[in-house]
Amino acid sequence: MIHGALESLGPDGFTGWLRDTESATPAIVRIATAGQIVAQAAARLFRPDLLARGQHHGHYGFNAHLAVARPPGPAAFDLSCNGQTTRITARLTVPAIAPPAPVPVESLLRGPPAWTTADLAANPACIDASAQRRLMGTARFVDVTFRFVLRRWPSRDEARVFAAALDEERLSPPGFLLELLGSRERADLGPALPSPWDADFPFAHTAPAAPPPILAAPARRRKGAA
Repeated sequence: MIHGALESLGPDGFTGWLRDTESATPAIVRIATAGQIVAQAAARLFRPDLLARGQHHGHYGFNAHLAVARPPGPAAFDLSCNGQTTRITARLTVPAIAPPAPVPVESLLRGPPAWTTADLAANPACIDASAQRRLMGTARFVDVTFRFVLRRWPSRDEARVFAAALDEERLSPPGFLLELLGSRERADLGPALPSPWDADFPFAHTAPAAPPPILAAPARRRKGAA
């Protein structure tokens, strides 16, 4: 299933977002009008508004240049992605061609927007730490959370103390994540966190739900019992 929107079309192209809930990789966006593909891009940019609205980790924004000239004026555009048949339609106005404006050097050197410790601390449910722990087991969950937040593996004592606290339910998985995010050591590393699309992102993009409880079979009644 896809969620998204084609939000605007300006001199620099289209802006919008697209999330394919069945994929663990960025959606490859296709924008078409009158059956012709006029723009393509990867939906991988971080959008704080998407994170705040519950769209998982929020890295689903895109900018797509208009690669095929279109006459100025209103037009209907279809937004889709690889492997999905659903289309999202928007009516936008193609702007008149304007002379190119000079681009500041700073904008060329600026990297893509990155999420921060504050973004994740305000929306920890996007990681679904409890499901990640069920998937990995406690020891591995402690290891990868340390690596993700503090960029190092835990010491033997740290691993033992945090694993015991989690197993004895003195600390919840989301609480453990928040404790590392709020630590002085993390603050010294700066605010930026690795993107979920980075190859070394340690968490599953879609963590499994808790298994259903095993229900005891009803006891058989003995012959002749009332």
